[in-house]
Amino acid sequence: MAVTDRRPQPLRGPARARPHSNLRILRAAVLVAFAVLAVRLAQLQIIQGDEYAERARSNHLRAEQVLPPRGLILDRNGTLLVENVPVYRATLVPALLPRDPEERYRIYLRLEEITGVPAVNIRQLVEEAEADGKEDAAIEVAGHLTQEQAIVLDQAAPSMPGVSLSVTPSRHYLGGPAFGPLLGYIGPQFAEDRALYRAQGYLPNQPVGKDGVEFAYEAALRGSPGLLIAEQNAMGEVQRVLETHPPAPGSNVQLAIDAGLQQYVYDLLVRSLGEATTAAAVVMNPKTGEVYALVSVPGYDNNIFQNLELRGHEYEALLRDPRKPLLNHALVPAAPGSTFKLVTAAAALQEGRITPSTGRNIDSPILEIRGENGVIYPLKDWRTHGYLDLRGAIAWSSNIYFYMASCGIPQEGIQGLGRDPLESANILGYYARAFGFGEPSGIDIGGEMTGVVPTPEWKRRSRSGPMFNPEDRDWYLADTCFMGIGQGDVTATPLQVARMTAAIANGGTLVTPHVVNAILDSDGNVVQRIEPKTKPVPVAPEHLQVIREGMLLSVRQGAGAAAAQPGIEIAGKTGTAEFKTPDGQTKEHAWFTGFAPYHDPEVVVTVYFDLGMGGAKAAPVAGQIIRYFMEHRQP
Repeated sequence: MAVTDRRPQPLRGPARARPHSNLRILRAAVLVAFAVLAVRLAQLQIIQGDEYAERARSNHLRAEQVLPPRGLILDRNGTLLVENVPVYRATLVPALLPRDPEERYRIYLRLEEITGVPAVNIRQLVEEAEADGKEDAAIEVAGHLTQEQAIVLDQAAPSMPGVSLSVTPSRHYLGGPAFGPLLGYIGPQFAEDRALYRAQGYLPNQPVGKDGVEFAYEAALRGSPGLLIAEQNAMGEVQRVLETHPPAPGSNVQLAIDAGLQQYVYDLLVRSLGEATTAAAVVMNPKTGEVYALVSVPGYDNNIFQNLELRGHEYEALLRDPRKPLLNHALVPAAPGSTFKLVTAAAALQEGRITPSTGRNIDSPILEIRGENGVIYPLKDWRTHGYLDLRGAIAWSSNIYFYMASCGIPQEGIQGLGRDPLESANILGYYARAFGFGEPSGIDIGGEMTGVVPTPEWKRRSRSGPMFNPEDRDWYLADTCFMGIGQGDVTATPLQVARMTAAIANGGTLVTPHVVNAILDSDGNVVQRIEPKTKPVPVAPEHLQVIREGMLLSVRQGAGAAAAQPGIEIAGKTGTAEFKTPDGQTKEHAWFTGFAPYHDPEVVVTVYFDLGMGGAKAAPVAGQIIRYFMEHRQP
């Protein structure tokens, strides 16, 4: 039997070569893959290692504080006087920009297309931030973008690492110039105050109140910042929000101000200016101190300060304006003129120097008073009055009568308030301060000046400089006489005159004026109510009643007759105060202060013009304000 060889025979032809060919291809593919991976790994770790390490470090959690919405300001009837509006800004974080200079400049050019800010300026901002070690902080490239610019930037930001659209709160004031000095405005924190604000929990970009109600009630209006914790990638894009703490909005502030009355008074003063350049008016409740209107002319548009980039020229014009519109002229002092005679009357009655029936026949407009060492002072009245008692002297605003009541008439043996001019001046000063002159009224907004109640000591101190002669520092009989009629060195603000008038109208209580009635939460609930603050004046009620009767007579048939309104019993006092202009001319301030209705006063009105006669210019304006108030007052 034959033996067969059973060993496997080798394959021949194409079938034999196939497995070896596939293995070679597989080996080559593996080698190529490893080579690619090695090259890529080398690129990532060696060539681009620093860049990706930086990107890796940039992948982190971002904790961002969120600005709170500022509280609103409303008038006493709930009318909105200011609203919050968004301001769109283009911001950039230098640390998130690409390292490649060309890539960076491409972003700068795109920002220039959107915002209009030159690319070279943007590059300079970035380089300055990096030089100062602030590359991680957002810098503002452009502010106050239009809504169209904001939309374009928001859409383009994902393709520009480090760039984002920032939205910050701002204000839009609805009332115009009539409300400017009253409400004030908000603005950025001053550099010197930032540490103080930061200690109080403010964010660096959080605006703050700068004047008026915005400044005075900053603590209530500001709110508390919120917090947003998010994960962001190396491009600065938020990947997901991890935690949020919403900001607490500021409280709303409700004013005692009536917006319609405020606007009416402002328009009326502007129409009545004539030769005057500034004017002011105060309308207040004589019993509570609520200020219904606090008007200063000229006013200003407080929206200017919300966009100084575009409206800076308007701000510069305000600074250059000689009328000083940024001041609240209702809080700026001037010589009060004959309105001050009400204080002199109260002092003389209380000190027992005159009685309501004390009279004098004023048959000449000049009274010669013999002063120190026989010096004769020719003191003038504005007309010949004939016989006047105290009520008539108030009604017709006689200078000579109040010279007699304050400094006396020595050659006739009529003593003034004191035994000599110095004592008389000190006594008169005591009553002036008791009625609120020469000191802050305590009103709840800033910008108030105190005015001057002169005393012999004050005169010595204020004239101690080398420009004054020694005799200029002495107090003379004429100083007391002029003080008694609200001239000389006496100055007072329209608010102080209104406060004095309120004390006479209400029977002897000096009220503290306030423009805010309450602090409200966001739901309208009262958080804090501003309560009246009062103190008595040291004058007997029966003496104040005599003064009120003289004021009523003034409007019925005296110097204040132009304030009369049909169907309304108004009591008032005119004032015309002489002053010297810088070029030496003698001009007059015009005043009127009064209250109504006479038997149960609801309102005090004080009107001031820097040029004019009190009876002819200020009185009719005050009468119209009183009529408007009585016709529009709320129950």
